[in-house]
Amino acid sequence: MKRLLLLATGGTIAGRAADATCLNDYTAGAITADQLLEAVPQLQDLAAISVEQVANVDSADLQFQHWRALVRCIRDAFAADSDLAGVVITHGTNTLEETAWLLQLLIDDPRPLVLVGAMRPATALSADGPLNLYQAVQVALSPEARGKGVLVVMDGEIHGARSVTKIATQGVGAFRSPGEGPLGWVDDLGVHLPMAPATRVVPFSALVLPVQWPQVAIVYGCVESSEALIPALLSAGFEGLVFTGTGAGQLSAGECRVLEAWDGPRPLMLRANRCGSGPVHPCDHDAQLGLLPAGSLNPQKARVLLLLALIAGVDRAGLANLPI
Repeated sequence: MKRLLLLATGGTIAGRAADATCLNDYTAGAITADQLLEAVPQLQDLAAISVEQVANVDSADLQFQHWRALVRCIRDAFAADSDLAGVVITHGTNTLEETAWLLQLLIDDPRPLVLVGAMRPATALSADGPLNLYQAVQVALSPEARGKGVLVVMDGEIHGARSVTKIATQGVGAFRSPGEGPLGWVDDLGVHLPMAPATRVVPFSALVLPVQWPQVAIVYGCVESSEALIPALLSAGFEGLVFTGTGAGQLSAGECRVLEAWDGPRPLMLRANRCGSGPVHPCDHDAQLGLLPAGSLNPQKARVLLLLALIAGVDRAGLANLPI
């Protein structure tokens, strides 16, 4: 029987409510990984699953220390056991996409690494967590998933870490990959990945994560935005800024003037957009201000990229040429 590692971090999939009809009023991270496995006895027929409780928190409360611990567990497990088939991570849905993207940039191993969550707590009628977990294990054990990068399994769909995002606050189909769609699906007939890429690049595979991480902020664009926020962040020593621009990542004239007037050190800066899909292209004027386009990365994933680039000591030119 194949061996699999389950790393639990909490979230709604491990949530408990006072009543089975409660879908919104519940405590995330109230159930342990062992209890999650006990609730799905069919998993025993798929693999010998070992468990490690990395955290048990609402994913809105996830910290850099949890990311460090998660990366260490995965790297150590893959290095120590060549027969380990793959790793499944249970995670809250609020920041699941950020963790998936972080691991996509850091973990260089062909064995499947699958994140899974739930939109309903474990105590709810028709809880989606048990089936999601079962299907995540199916994917992690599948030869089709080898070499396909970090995957997210939700509601029977398999998404890639780069594009997947949470697009709704309720409903079991809350995850999408805008502009691309899912890579495949999983059901009782097996794992199907017709759209998965054949190759991948892991730019930070050798990066050692520090205890103290750099400060990177996200600045949200809107009508008459708070321009004073930008020099405040720069004066406070933030090392990276992600601008969630309007339209195709556009900054306002006022925001540009603030950056033009700033005479101190310029942090690494990326332009993303607030539209939810579509690319941000290079712009000569923004390049003069030190801004780089985030491409199709959403703001939260652009922030993850900046965090790792800063830890790695990547400069602006190096960031522009990263093969992501």
